[in-house]
Amino acid sequence: MATIPISGLLALDLAFFVASTFIFDKSSRQHALLPCLLFFLSGMPALIYQIVWQRVLFAIYGVNAESVAVIVSAFMLGLGCGALLGGRLSARFPRHGILLFALAELGTATFGLFSLRIFHWAATFSAGASLASTIVFSFGLLAIPTILMGATLPLLVEHLIRFSGRVGNSVATLYFVNTLGSATACAFCASFLLRDFGQGGSVSIAAILNTIVGATAFLYARSRQSQTDEGATTVQAANPFGRLPIVGAMLIAGLSGFIALGFEIEWFRIFSLAASDRAPAFALLLSAYLGGIAAGSFITEKIAESESSGLILTIIGVLMLAAGALSVYLPPLVAVFMARGIPFLWSAPAFFLTAGLIGSVLPLACRLAVTADERAGRGVSFVYISNIVGSALGSLTIGFVLMNHFGLRQVSFQLAFFAVIFGGIVLFFAQGKARMPPAWALVIAVAALGAVPMASRGYALLFERLIFGRRPEASQPFAHIVENRNGVIAVTQTGAIFGGGVYDGNFNIDPTNDVNYVVRAYSLPSFVPNPKRVFVLGLASGSWAQVIAHDPRVESMDVVEINPGHLQLISQYVEVRSLLQNPKVHIYIDDARRWLTAHADKRYDAIIANGSYYWRDHSSHLLSVEFMQLIRAHLNAGGVYFYNTTESDDAIATGLSVFPYGLRVLNFLAVSDSPIVVNKERWLTILCQYEIDGALVFDPANPKSKRTLAAYMAFADSAKEAPRFLGMEYSNSLNIRLGPRLIFTEDNMGWEWRSSNVDIPWR
Repeated sequence: MATIPISGLLALDLAFFVASTFIFDKSSRQHALLPCLLFFLSGMPALIYQIVWQRVLFAIYGVNAESVAVIVSAFMLGLGCGALLGGRLSARFPRHGILLFALAELGTATFGLFSLRIFHWAATFSAGASLASTIVFSFGLLAIPTILMGATLPLLVEHLIRFSGRVGNSVATLYFVNTLGSATACAFCASFLLRDFGQGGSVSIAAILNTIVGATAFLYARSRQSQTDEGATTVQAANPFGRLPIVGAMLIAGLSGFIALGFEIEWFRIFSLAASDRAPAFALLLSAYLGGIAAGSFITEKIAESESSGLILTIIGVLMLAAGALSVYLPPLVAVFMARGIPFLWSAPAFFLTAGLIGSVLPLACRLAVTADERAGRGVSFVYISNIVGSALGSLTIGFVLMNHFGLRQVSFQLAFFAVIFGGIVLFFAQGKARMPPAWALVIAVAALGAVPMASRGYALLFERLIFGRRPEASQPFAHIVENRNGVIAVTQTGAIFGGGVYDGNFNIDPTNDVNYVVRAYSLPSFVPNPKRVFVLGLASGSWAQVIAHDPRVESMDVVEINPGHLQLISQYVEVRSLLQNPKVHIYIDDARRWLTAHADKRYDAIIANGSYYWRDHSSHLLSVEFMQLIRAHLNAGGVYFYNTTESDDAIATGLSVFPYGLRVLNFLAVSDSPIVVNKERWLTILCQYEIDGALVFDPANPKSKRTLAAYMAFADSAKEAPRFLGMEYSNSLNIRLGPRLIFTEDNMGWEWRSSNVDIPWR
């Protein structure tokens, strides 16, 4: 995965700051440089915590859309409450902002050191909880650290304003360095941090950074107390730009936050598809996104530093117009890059620019509405929390509601028009009342409004190009596309299904035309003696569930699927349609891990997981030692867990590290606490009884069926022969052949952060 574009953008951000601090704005360097350095370092652990803590909470509460929305919103709500607290403290203790900042950093470090233990302890009491309980637990777990982190900006703003006397400059500078620190942390996470140090090590590094920042700030604050604060300014006069009421600034900041988070959700879906759902993709997108916001907030405030309030509002309007007009062209841009074989991350500068336009709004709004006095920190906190609340509402409204009712194309245009309309309204009221904007601004508004619908043609074959890149399949439209808040499911004309941009099987149950290795599903009777109760993790095309449900020995089968869109597709394919009406089958829409945790009393004779690729984002949640132990608790005596290792020797070794007995079936592994034995005679007997929709699967009158049965019997004999991929292999052979391997755990996350250059078969 090409990281050069992201590194270049972050270097550009740093160049902006160095040039401004050491060349163009030397006056504030003496008092601002150390706080800026500290706030830059403070931004790094904040993002490390966010990435790791969200992963841990997803493991507890599920990776389904509801849990994701709740956890992200709880994080933002804590930041918002912290902003209010920081603003209040800065007003009450105006000369102790840096000291309070130090205490907040040290408090965050203390929580960070124990955070994973706290979360795992809480999991004992709350795993599998209802949605309402998840909301309470999530906010309760995140409240202390997020409130401490949210309080830091108003506290440092108050401190910096005392020396600069400039609200916009202070907010823009601090917002810039903190956001740049977060962007840098994202790049580090994607490149090496989570890969080399895992969750526990990364959180420890974050806590060390917090401690360094807090201790340095504490010593700096103590040294300042012994001085007279010479050079500090206390501007008591009215804000020279006070044309904008604080409520107006809060409204502008809130709406810009709403749009910004909407863009982030939309862009993440694009990057996820282009990256085939690899974990580093989101971190790299977030790095470019945050880097753009940082640059925009800093540069625009510098440019508008001496302008009138009316012109600044006009600039805000123009920035929103440009952001809306550009945003709608970004998804097709990534698709064009993919179709031409250009690494998709080379499109990052366009996302960086658009994010920069949005990021410019917050410091400008603060500058227009907040007076540079001892209550400036509190005023900034009101504008800041409005931005956070808008962001949280954007996350919920766009990601949880609109994405469930509209496709990516529609949401892209809705957001673009909303940004353009918002920018136009700001333009018309820039002078305090409705008035025609300057001619140049009016031309931009008309151009932006006209540019949005012109992007429509670029969305043709969008998903095809994002998924297949330069392959010929990219020119053939998908037969079906289902979009909802859980993701995108697409089916090719030949019946291959792609969930989230990753191959997920075929609509096929015919063993005589085995295009999807359905032999693995039919092999279950060969090594599972009596599977009366069966659990299936994931539906995908429904083909596996259809085959297993018609094993004549199966009495009941529970299926848990995270994306309800699969049910829409299954109902359209005759091979699997009857699965939805099978009285044996009970389908639940939920995260499988969460469902199993919530139903601790359920026991099964066989559990089957035709999971996705071992390098995919969140794949280790279903391949780790911890998940194997959860599965083990749900198996009856002699029960078997049969799961897809997607040709990963490490995934095989992980299963064998938990269960004493195993059998490899092509790229699947069956594991159990009891010996696993392949029984050819039983297998042949069951196969001959197989009926699906009233028809024998292995028709004795069909020569193809006879050849397939003969091939199956030869396949069973492969367990006694030298190991080969297209065969079976017992665990004693596997243990010797594989040797020491990487054992997947929740902490090391398997191959999720080691997968930057994996081979994508459909590219």
